[in-house]
Amino acid sequence: MYIRTTMNEKSKIRTALGLTIGVFLAAMEGTVVATAMPDVIRDLGGEHLYALPFSMYLLTMTISSPLWGKLSDIYGRKHIYIIGVVIFLISSAGCGMSQSMEFLIAMRVLQGLGAGCITPLTFTINADMFEVRRRAKVQGYMSAVWGFSGLVGPLLGGFMVDWLSWRYVFFLNIPFGLIALTVVAYHYRDRVEKSALHLDWPGTILFTAGAALLIYGLEEMKWWLIGISLISLLISWRFESNHPHPLLPVKSLHLKVPRTAMFQNLMAGMAYFGILAFLPLYVQEVEGKGATTAGLVLTPMVVGWTLTNIIGGRLLARLSLFTLIRIGFGLLVIGFLAFTLFYKSNIFYLSGAGLLVGAGMGFSMLGTLLAAQEHSPKHELGSSTSSVMFARTIGGSIGVSVLSAIISEQLNASISLLQSAFWWAYMVCLAFAIIAFLTSWSISQKSLK
Repeated sequence: MYIRTTMNEKSKIRTALGLTIGVFLAAMEGTVVATAMPDVIRDLGGEHLYALPFSMYLLTMTISSPLWGKLSDIYGRKHIYIIGVVIFLISSAGCGMSQSMEFLIAMRVLQGLGAGCITPLTFTINADMFEVRRRAKVQGYMSAVWGFSGLVGPLLGGFMVDWLSWRYVFFLNIPFGLIALTVVAYHYRDRVEKSALHLDWPGTILFTAGAALLIYGLEEMKWWLIGISLISLLISWRFESNHPHPLLPVKSLHLKVPRTAMFQNLMAGMAYFGILAFLPLYVQEVEGKGATTAGLVLTPMVVGWTLTNIIGGRLLARLSLFTLIRIGFGLLVIGFLAFTLFYKSNIFYLSGAGLLVGAGMGFSMLGTLLAAQEHSPKHELGSSTSSVMFARTIGGSIGVSVLSAIISEQLNASISLLQSAFWWAYMVCLAFAIIAFLTSWSISQKSLK
């Protein structure tokens, strides 16, 4: 069983810097490919496989994160983190050397597997190294780096394609990844006691298969797949509930704070990622603007999340987690309320509403992650951290599917009907945000000190 590490301050800071480099690379790979794919298709062919390098990376990153979190609880953070980074680097080299689209997709699957380790373990290791208020600042900066990578990724990808080759989009990971690996391997120290912990493999396999089918079924709106996935997840829960050391943080889910944090992340993910996916469509189809303008409208949302992650870490010197979470979800509600009130307004009003939504996500996601970590049993810290992130991602998939069902029917209709469809979409997101806000009042001040 894992024991809190004892490190001096200098080693902690250097470890945190190494982790930051790693999480930047993992996050950037989710977006950097966007501007490289046209050149990839011209070089490798496989136009019918265009979307798979994106979706397979995100899919494997999402479904593998709970497994990596649990493995780190059993075998220690350091060894598992190193394995994840090595997988990420080897697959990055494989992506860069690809001679066919099929091989590139296979390497992206492995790359997503490595990224699924890097991201949750980064935040789990921080929880091991720092007490909650110090951790809030560090994780705030790291979350800001994550958000910043979403802006930098497409720009960096375009630069690489224009001046070098699309292959350097992947090769760039190798030197910086090696730096992150070396820094963490040298400076991070953890201790693992011999333990009888072992993984619930039947439950793990059923959960992983169910999660993969659920995400794919939601993206493709295949109800039979969604049905199979839910059956698989229910059966896996039966296995998990009866296993002494389950993949999912079963004991944490029986505690009010971690359970509420996961539910809030599910609701917030449904609202935020749903609107993130469809707001550019509104700008282009209803406002008649170009793709560049549509992309710029999303910038305030990302900037708002990035800045409030940093600010939130500092505010916790004066505020409780309880207050920070309420402020965050309150801003989220106000932001989506603004979308419903100004849905016929110009892009400047929409950008302002997006800024409020992003700010709300920054405060609330930082607060809920810290709350879940502080109130989870130590032996479930890794799986609890990864499960909070997993809930947010699954929420995003559900939100995109729900909004797609509302909006897609009116894509070829008149502008007024399309505007009406977007208003209903904003209302649905507002409902998700209100639910998340109301649940923040169900947690007592005492439980979040």
